[in-house]
Amino acid sequence: MDLDRIEVPEGYEVLDATALARRLGIKRETVLAYLSRRNFKNIPRPNRKLAMGPVWYEASVREWERRRAGG
Repeated sequence: MDLDRIEVPEGYEVLDATALARRLGIKRETVLAYLSRRNFKNIPRPNRKLAMGPVWYEASVREWERRRAGG
């Protein structure tokens, strides 16, 4: 329901911690551990923090991966 209330830029898919973990090839618990420690070396910063938890935009994750790869 929270996702219905936020404005998402056109062309951006919203990911939760589970979807981000799947996208990055790591476990959800690992994503949550990085979040709790505010360690953003191995995961991108969330775009929004909602009552249901943090969310990321797919396009932002792709951009983070591109920058991390050095491109």
